Amino acid sequence: MSTESLPRRSFLGLEGQHVFITGAAGAIGGEAVREFLDHGCRVTAYDSRPLQLSGIDAERFSRLQLLNGDVGEEESIQSGFKQAQERFGPVNVLIVNSSLEDKTNEYPIWDLPLDEWERNYRVNVRGSFLAIKHFLRCVREYQQTSGAELASPAIVVTETETGTGLAAGKTGLHYALLNTARDEIKQLNSEARINAVTRGPINKTGEIATTPADVARTMAFLASKRASGHISGQSIRVEDNQYSISTKISESKSLATKEPVQSIPQALSKPKRNKIRVAVSIDLDAVSGWLGTSKSHPRSNYSAGFFAARVGVPRLLRMLKKLDIANRCTWFIPGHSVESFPDEVKQVVASGCEVGLHGYAHEGAYQLTPEQERDVLVKCMEIAQKLTGKKPVGYRAPLYQLRESTLDLLEEFGFEYDASLTDHDCHPFFAPRRPPLTPIDFSKPASSWMHPIKECASPPDRRPLVCVPCNYYMEDMTPMQFLPHCDNSQGYVDTRLIENMWRDRFLWIRDNEEEPIFPVLMHPDTSGMAHVIGMLERMLRWLKEWEREGEVEFLQTGEIARWWKEKMLQEGH
Repeated sequence: MSTESLPRRSFLGLEGQHVFITGAAGAIGGEAVREFLDHGCRVTAYDSRPLQLSGIDAERFSRLQLLNGDVGEEESIQSGFKQAQERFGPVNVLIVNSSLEDKTNEYPIWDLPLDEWERNYRVNVRGSFLAIKHFLRCVREYQQTSGAELASPAIVVTETETGTGLAAGKTGLHYALLNTARDEIKQLNSEARINAVTRGPINKTGEIATTPADVARTMAFLASKRASGHISGQSIRVEDNQYSISTKISESKSLATKEPVQSIPQALSKPKRNKIRVAVSIDLDAVSGWLGTSKSHPRSNYSAGFFAARVGVPRLLRMLKKLDIANRCTWFIPGHSVESFPDEVKQVVASGCEVGLHGYAHEGAYQLTPEQERDVLVKCMEIAQKLTGKKPVGYRAPLYQLRESTLDLLEEFGFEYDASLTDHDCHPFFAPRRPPLTPIDFSKPASSWMHPIKECASPPDRRPLVCVPCNYYMEDMTPMQFLPHCDNSQGYVDTRLIENMWRDRFLWIRDNEEEPIFPVLMHPDTSGMAHVIGMLERMLRWLKEWEREGEVEFLQTGEIARWWKEKMLQEGH
């Protein structure tokens, strides 16, 4: 494996730390989110305002949780910590960043409106207290449950976004709170630390010269046990890339600047990984899904088939075109759907996609005689040729049900690939050549059926016929559509559960496999539904972020099969 594929290491040793950031929607808060993500942390970003965090790539986004809540309300901040721990485990670092822009410095104290003072106090002082309180409660609960100390919990407090407000600075209440916490947290955890970051004074132009990025890097420094595990109870002042430190947080912030210190360097850049080829495919079963493999009478509720063709297809096409991947997908279309819904199918073909075969009436191979199976394949090849003007080269078996005779026919008619088997979950493979399994007859002695699979005398595979893997774990319908004739259909699974499962699969494959593929299979019946299509769009947008990083490429299934076959032949396999 190349060194580029090895995990990135942070010079501050913050990888894997869970960081909870209040006031994350502000300028400093947003920079803090980015800084800690760059250091390999898992980040919970908390604010009452919408969080606009542009430029977060897909890998970092997988380590980010966005929570909306009011830091001044105890129930809200308590719920925020609960959600944070449910997603990423115990919180190691708390960044207490003021959630509200401090406007108190716009008034002399004799003109300061009481409601402005109370508003700032509630969010920036009361909120800081509540965040620290419930962070330390979470530390205590974790230690009581685990029987061990949480590794080096750290709290870093910043002042308001504008830097010198009455609510956060002039009263001294903020820093009195920090002094109290500094003295007490050691009783809770021997490694616990609390420090503060303050910004430099306003310059002659009326602006604060210190940038939010400077403050964010200082936060990361103070959160790091490796870099600053010996520092607690200090206030670090950041001014024009210079730093001064007080001996006590409660000391005056107007300290003489000591010798300038070089700015804390940014996190290391994320290395490129090997490319992942994404195969987006759509099975346009429509009404045929209620015919062949269905075990119930098609009149039970086959209006879902009309929904799939007349509503689901246009919705999916609009979504795929919006993401600019419509012409990089493969649609597997039964002959019954082509002939029953010609207008919708013409829209599919016009998108520039690849079209593969998917039976005629969604019949499973074991429902057919070998003669019927041949007749169906020939008929569907004729339909596809007329529809697209090209000979079809790809096939997906309805309900993934194929047998040796199916592969024999695909070889005979010169198909390039099949997309029904899962000898592997993220790499193509040459179609296998295996003897059929004989069902066990339990009325006979055990010795008659206790034997391993026999190898074929002929070559073990059917090259050049390629298999591009796909199965139930890579598709939408089984978990998210209720089908009365299928024992394993569900239909009421939260879409986010499937989204997270797919993301987890992608991230593990990315980290552990070389040049893998990532199949995503949709059905207009399922992914066309209003509560599902939004999740699919989120998932595909997430994959598009990886494409912008140069780590993902969307390809038609046939393109993946040809790429892999050429690669294998070049390598002499």
